[in-house]
Amino acid sequence: MIGYKLTLEQKETIQGKEYALYQFFNCVEDINKIWFTFLTDEDKILIANTEYNWLLDCPQTEYVPPIAPPFPPIK
Repeated sequence: MIGYKLTLEQKETIQGKEYALYQFFNCVEDINKIWFTFLTDEDKILIANTEYNWLLDCPQTEYVPPIAPPFPPIK
């Protein structure tokens, strides 16, 4: 999955912020401790003329999800 790569400062700037009615940024960290956000084509249109338009200039790269810990055994 391709996402927008963020610095920690950029992530802190947008995390949880509303950019349209009922639309919020949600950033996630990958296996390499790199922060990402993901935007649909509609999201890109919505933020193009907002204070968050700088996101569209962030590098896009492959997001590698972290490995989930195993479930504990059922006793």
